[in-house]
Amino acid sequence: MTRVTLSATGYFELRCADDGRVVARIAAPGVEGYILGRSDSSSTYIPDIDLAEFGAMEHGISRRHAALVRLRDSLHMVDLESANGTFLDGRRLQPEKPYPLQTESVLRLGTLNLTLIKTD
Repeated sequence: MTRVTLSATGYFELRCADDGRVVARIAAPGVEGYILGRSDSSSTYIPDIDLAEFGAMEHGISRRHAALVRLRDSLHMVDLESANGTFLDGRRLQPEKPYPLQTESVLRLGTLNLTLIKTD
C-alpha cells in the first residue's frame, strides 16, 4: 500500500497499537484541533483526548502532550513541548512544528504507541 497524507475529512479512530483498544472516535479536527494528554487528580485540566485510563502517567504523557490539527486540509501532529516527546514513525518531533500524518503512521507519546485509522 502506498502511504498518502491523511485527508482532514471524515471520521477516525485513535487506537493503542499494542492491543488495538480504541482510545477515541473523532471527527476530523476543525479549526481548533484536539489536545492529547492526561488528566490527573492534582489538576482540573482535562484534554480533548484523555489518555489517563491507558496508563498515561506510567507512559510519561504530559497533561498537554500533543495536538492533532488540520492544516491545508490534511491531518498533522504537533508536539506541545512535552517532557518525554512525541514521535512519528520513530522520529522525535520538534515542539510546536506540525508534521503530516500518513496512512499507516505510527505515533508514540512518551512510550505509548498509537495508530490513527480512517473509519469512513
